[in-house]
Amino acid sequence: MLQEHLGAYKHAEYGAGTSLMRAQRYGYTQMVNNAILTNSSYKLRLAQDLTLYLGEVGLDIDGFDVDAGKRSWLENPIWQKTRELIECARGADDFLEQYFIINVLFEPLVGELFRSGLVMQVAAAQNDYSTPAVVSAAEADYERNLANTVELFALLVGDPVHGEENRQVLHAWFDKYQPIATQAAMDLQPIWSQPRVKAAQFADAYASAINRLQAIVKEIGVFATQVAMPGLETEAAE
Repeated sequence: MLQEHLGAYKHAEYGAGTSLMRAQRYGYTQMVNNAILTNSSYKLRLAQDLTLYLGEVGLDIDGFDVDAGKRSWLENPIWQKTRELIECARGADDFLEQYFIINVLFEPLVGELFRSGLVMQVAAAQNDYSTPAVVSAAEADYERNLANTVELFALLVGDPVHGEENRQVLHAWFDKYQPIATQAAMDLQPIWSQPRVKAAQFADAYASAINRLQAIVKEIGVFATQVAMPGLETEAAE
């Protein structure tokens, strides 16, 4: 799991970080730029931490393949929708569109799902107490980044002159990228079945991710009511 999947996930963090690095160059105020640049630095730092950590693991475990994560990121079907979502963020022309994809969609549906719903839950059950210590830094980072994201988008949606137009733009971004993010989340399901000791269930983690996303978009003001998300009933039943 470390070499195949945590090794793949570090590429998602790196892609998110480089996307936000580009986004911060086009912000209209120093305050917005600084928030997005800090967000970028957190993502790049985690990607670096994971790279160094997996390199250390490779020195201690015979046969550990430090290149397996890159191959998984490029070839494993489990990660291809996540890669598509990150590439959408990197290719978006609007800097706030990039910010929206990363913090409103990627983080709750893929980042937190993988980190909190899997790694932080199952590692200790496999007698691994080191990996959660490395990964846990991202959870606090996201809470700060999410606070900035919600405040910024809520401000735009609540604008007395342009608020409704801004809301429609966010609606369009949500409708465009949410199906990719949702499929990316559901494609990760096979990883939950790999541990010998199954301390977490995908259905529970996925339902928590959906609830998190619904709370975020409602707080921003994009949707006034709960958002129906495809796959929740099916996955919960499974």
